[in-house]
Parts: sequence; structure tokens; C-alpha cells
Amino acid sequence: MAWTSPKTWASEPLTSSDLNTYVRDNQDHLKDRLDNSASAIVTGNSTLSTRSEAFVDIDSEKLSISLTTHGGDVLVGFTGTVKSVVVSRPVFFNLAVDGVLYFADDGIMQTVVGADGYRNQSVPLCLVVLVTDLDAGAHTFKMRWKTHRTNTASMEITSLHPQFWAKEI
Repeated sequence: MAWTSPKTWASEPLTSSDLNTYVRDNQDHLKDRLDNSASAIVTGNSTLSTRSEAFVDIDSEKLSISLTTHGGDVLVGFTGTVKSVVVSRPVFFNLAVDGVLYFADDGIMQTVVGADGYRNQSVPLCLVVLVTDLDAGAHTFKMRWKTHRTNTASMEITSLHPQFWAKEI
């Protein structure tokens, strides 16, 4: 349901049609936006990993969500853990919206796993991104990552379950 710009009242009578259009329908529109969300919780019997120096999907199916919006802003979040095989090698994270990286260069965030000399230890990761000014319609959101060419970054999904979500605001 679309938003109808409120009417500027003059001295005409109030009708049930006006009330339905300017009150009921606009309230339904606002409520639809509040209810509009999509999420994915990742499970499986393996570990996700990458050695790519360019951003690639973390998991093109499990960390891909679709949301049909009314147009405007969408809040996107991700929580999970990441490991790095090589001490002090960075792992970078980014968001793709409709196949296009939302941030240029090295993405939303970087974590240097094992900087204290320990490797192969899971480090918690949490990020929230405000995607602004999306057109109304269907959109696909995907989490992407990359690392240094001598490193392997991994995400365990067997007993730890990353969560990925998008909410129109």
C-alpha cells in the first residue's frame, strides 16, 4: 500500500472515503514498513572460508537475503565469528546491495585476527549498516569478505550460527 500525501482540509464535509484514504491507509502503510524485514541464520556441517584478495560472497545462498521495500532506508546487520590461519592478517567485510558493493575500498570493517600471536581463534564480529535512499522494489543484500593472499579466513557455522538481517526503517 502506498502513502497518500495528507489532504489540506477546507470547509468540505469529512467522508468515510477520506478517513479511509488519509487515516486508515496511511497508518497501514506505516505499519507495513515497521513489519518489513528479512533475516537468515546460517547453519551447516562445514566451515565457510576464503583466500580471496577481492571481495567475494561469504555464502551466496545462506548469507543472501531479499527484501521488497517501500523506498527509503534499510538497516542491515550481521553477527558471527571469524578466524585467521596466519597471525596478524586482516579480514575485511563489506555489504553488497543488488550486486554492488555498498562501500568502496576495503569495505565496512576490518579485523586483524590473531594479532596477539594466537591464530585459529574465533573472534566475534558484529556490524550494522544504514543503507540510505533505496528505491522502492525488491533488493538483495549479501555479506562479502576478503583477506590477504597468504591467509585463509574462516567462519564456523556448525556450532556457531551467524545471523544476517535487513529491516526497512
